[in-house]
Amino acid sequence: MENEPTQDDTDGLRDDDCTIPPKTLPMEYPNEVAPVEAMAKCFYQRYDACTAFYMGSLIEACQAAFMSTATEELRPVLVYIHHGRSIFSNIFCENIFCSRTIIEYLLENYIVWPCDVTLEGNRNRLTNILQEILPDQVINSFDVNKYPKLLGIKRIAQARQGDSFVFGYQSELLLEGDVLVRNQVISNRKNVLEELIFFKNECDENEQSFSYYLNIQTRFGRNAIHRIVKYITLNDAVNAFTINILPLLRERETPVEICDPDNLFINTILPKLKAKQVISLRLTTNWFCTEQDLSRLNSFSSIFTLSLFNFPDIKLINIYQNYFPQIKNLCLWYDSEVNFTLLHDLFEYLNHSIKRFEVHCPGYVCPHSNPDQCEIALFGAYRIEYFLFDLSNFPLSPTSDCTNQWPSCFLITIIDLIKYMPSLRYFQLITNMDSISKLLDLKEWIRMTSYCRHLAKITLRVLGRMESDDEMSQKIKEIQNELRTLPQNAQFQVIFN
Repeated sequence: MENEPTQDDTDGLRDDDCTIPPKTLPMEYPNEVAPVEAMAKCFYQRYDACTAFYMGSLIEACQAAFMSTATEELRPVLVYIHHGRSIFSNIFCENIFCSRTIIEYLLENYIVWPCDVTLEGNRNRLTNILQEILPDQVINSFDVNKYPKLLGIKRIAQARQGDSFVFGYQSELLLEGDVLVRNQVISNRKNVLEELIFFKNECDENEQSFSYYLNIQTRFGRNAIHRIVKYITLNDAVNAFTINILPLLRERETPVEICDPDNLFINTILPKLKAKQVISLRLTTNWFCTEQDLSRLNSFSSIFTLSLFNFPDIKLINIYQNYFPQIKNLCLWYDSEVNFTLLHDLFEYLNHSIKRFEVHCPGYVCPHSNPDQCEIALFGAYRIEYFLFDLSNFPLSPTSDCTNQWPSCFLITIIDLIKYMPSLRYFQLITNMDSISKLLDLKEWIRMTSYCRHLAKITLRVLGRMESDDEMSQKIKEIQNELRTLPQNAQFQVIFN
């Protein structure tokens, strides 16, 4: 038979131009079932085969797909959108959609809902249906050769009511014309089947993760989720618990940190939270964004912490901090040694809004290795009240270390930096146990108080299994007693971890 479905699973599309006559699919129907029945009838007449279409409305199809309480029985919805004047519609149906392989797979794994949009009235009807069920989904109804389309629909939790969830739906465009959207390849029977399997697996993982999330909540309580999210980024939380975690975070207004958000994340994930929940932004040098993305992020006016990873360019640091003028905390993280010259020069660009400044690195480049770095005209960071210098990230010995000849080299260098923070109230240094003896120089700590008139507390946190010996304890006590006699009455604390 001329139009008999091809049985070879690897056949691609052919370039004939046979379409379902639009006159067989009238614009007006007495109910939601009639157009589906008419479309199934047309398929059987032309292709002698048809997948099992759901006889009802799209919302009823979605409800039927996700009504089971057993996760393994849930199925995504596949919307097939047909246009009789597209050269690809007949080719796709004959060679792929009405093949035995696809029909059998869809029968077991999907609920399929069709819609013919050859006539404008039907296109308008579909647009209204999608706006009601899938407000984020936009269908390009103008380019005929963008048809047929396959739209996959999965379930998401939209809001929480007491101990239950209100569910909604999220769609993903799988096929447009003769191109698979995710991989941007020309469709054939084999890769269409692979794409259907991929989306089905994605939906199964979504449902399983949601079930896992509910089990955690049932066993450990709702607060357990919030305690976990406190220590990870929102990106990691969504990966661990799926987007079904978002209603719970929104309801409790849980503060979150986001990392390298791409356009999809900014436009689909963040709008499901309240703007004030996004309080921290973490960026790496791999992050790429447009001006539009940055402007969209800037609308989250509660982003008070900006963490930058391995940014060597001061001007780039300045650009990002200027996009977020409300930033109060600036944290710089490095996987290699930090050069004090970088920190010196950065003070010229720091916004006055920044109150807390943190540097996390495994080591530092001793400034005395380059005499030109020792005499630098510095700009003051007059608003910084808290400074953390953290050397706990895989501690390294400093480059060109001169502490053997000059034991207080590092302490002198760090205080030379601190003297340009006259408003400093709290200073914390995290280091390893080998450094502690070189940090107990009373004269240098007294010098620090002369620069920082508002200094309230100094904390040295020492890593490694170590207890202070008698000599060390005596030095610590001497520093504590001496600082109490000064006008600031600053506390000096050493913590051994």
